[in-house]
Amino acid sequence: MLAAMGRNRDHAGGRPRRAGWLCAALACAMLAAACSRETRLAETAAPQTRLERYVVRLEGVPPGTDIAAVAEEALQVYLLAAEGAPSRAFLRRRAQGDIPTLLRLMRSRGFYEAAAEVALSREGETPPAVIFRISPGPRYLLAEHRLEIAPTPDTPPPLDAAALGSPVGRPAEAAPIVQAEDAAVAALRRAGFAYARFVERDALADPQAKTITVTSRIEAGRRYRFGPVRYVGVGSVPESYLESYRTIRPGQPYDGAVLAAFQRRLADTQLFASVTVAPPDSPPEGDALPITVTVTERPPRTVALGLRYDTSDGPQAYGRLEHRNTLGRNELASVEATAGLTLQEIAVTFRKPQLRRDGQALVAGLSFSRETGDAYDRLGGTATLGLERRLSARWTAGLGILAEASRVDDAGLDQAVRLAGLPGFLAWDSTDDALDPSRGFRLRLAATPFLGRVDGRSVAFALAEITGSTYVALDDDGRYILALRGRAGSILGASLADVPANHRLYAGGGGSVRGYGRDMIGPLDALNDPVGGLSAIEAGVELRARLRDDLGGALFLEAGSVSTDPWPDPGDGLRIAAGLGLRYYSPVGPLRLDIGVPLNPRAVDDPFQFYLAIGQAF
Repeated sequence: MLAAMGRNRDHAGGRPRRAGWLCAALACAMLAAACSRETRLAETAAPQTRLERYVVRLEGVPPGTDIAAVAEEALQVYLLAAEGAPSRAFLRRRAQGDIPTLLRLMRSRGFYEAAAEVALSREGETPPAVIFRISPGPRYLLAEHRLEIAPTPDTPPPLDAAALGSPVGRPAEAAPIVQAEDAAVAALRRAGFAYARFVERDALADPQAKTITVTSRIEAGRRYRFGPVRYVGVGSVPESYLESYRTIRPGQPYDGAVLAAFQRRLADTQLFASVTVAPPDSPPEGDALPITVTVTERPPRTVALGLRYDTSDGPQAYGRLEHRNTLGRNELASVEATAGLTLQEIAVTFRKPQLRRDGQALVAGLSFSRETGDAYDRLGGTATLGLERRLSARWTAGLGILAEASRVDDAGLDQAVRLAGLPGFLAWDSTDDALDPSRGFRLRLAATPFLGRVDGRSVAFALAEITGSTYVALDDDGRYILALRGRAGSILGASLADVPANHRLYAGGGGSVRGYGRDMIGPLDALNDPVGGLSAIEAGVELRARLRDDLGGALFLEAGSVSTDPWPDPGDGLRIAAGLGLRYYSPVGPLRLDIGVPLNPRAVDDPFQFYLAIGQAF
């Protein structure tokens, strides 16, 4: 209609059409004049000053939210601040381009009526500031979150969005809503619906009530059972061995968590560079779901080299050669050598996993060493043989036998030591990393009864020790970690003189109380050499801070005592030390540099101790 009217008007006479042509001509002339004037002004105007740096301020951010912290990671004005800006006008445009992102962030936190504008600080203010003035408006609550399951031939389990973490009745934040949807899909997959998936989400706002109602639609599909398992990429490892790790059985109802556990178990064998355990990409015919295990094998041998240093022992170099899958069923053979001023040692170990039952391993070892220290000198060898069994995901237990033949020099007294023992342990470990834990708890109880001869006389004694440590993340990102540890040990059944010096209890040094020399805490002889004791107790606390992605620091306070009485007594010669350290987070683990200072030293104690090693102190 509008187009037809335009055509009729053009054909009605020449004046309107001509007038339009004249107007267009005048407009072109005016535009050309304006462009010419702008060109002359641009040619004569002084260039705008470049902003080498600037700051960003957010005004009106609702308290108690993470909006400011997330904005620093999302807005271009923050991300490009180190580059500065060519001019104030350019900086303003950059900030205005961030308004949509900022408003999306506000809505994701429940502020659906939020508005924002950009301003710059006054000309000449140093450094210049970009100011976001935010009007958050009311915060909407999530009135209801419906989980709608598409029709399926099988009956899915009931799903409650609130029980799955959706913030029903609380601020309508996007993240927990999405997490509840993911949890709903995961719950369906655990219940046999292998191809359950999220489809779409609708949100209906009520501006008067300031609430949001969310409807999430999920497609469950049909329920499946586990079918046959097929292995792809297996070469040197027989499939029969991998079957010993399988957590699924044909006919068992499909469970995504069980499938993930199977994948983790195969990855933990250390045989493979990658492991994937998955059903077909598309739903198969029937309810039997075939599973494909796809692996890429690792090279069988690994070489590791390292260097550590501390004030008491000086430099120490060590190397380790590992050969995995030695006999074709994931046997691990290793040779480790240590060369230092106070310790020279070579140790051979052999580990055969999955021995006769799931989670049980045969462990054998043979070591020869020469030790020279303030407490004693030793030359000898030890052989061990035992079984270790994983009782659960956290608990491990072990029991074995050992035999030792040594020459021990204790304060000038040379002794021939021949001992047999029955070492046993029970351990709990819920930490998230072996070398650099940030969460979890470790506990180990160990006991070894010994029987043998020392310089021809019969001896019998038992060593019992408990160690523990816990790690608490003080922030959500795990950049600040509070680590605590403790140790208590006791030797029963013999006097101090009847216990060989290399089996007595000591404290002090890099793995003990940093700040004191190795083994120097406790009673000393006439030459100020440590005697050792029948009991020992230690405690320590360390605050670890990750200052950058690859650099961190630590502050620590530690204490310990050693007593000739078989029961630990914290008041018997308690020594306290404090210190600080640096951490470089390398790909192989944190490189640790610590300096410890004794707080209540004796005249014989050094003023400080220095430590360099890989891995945290505990």
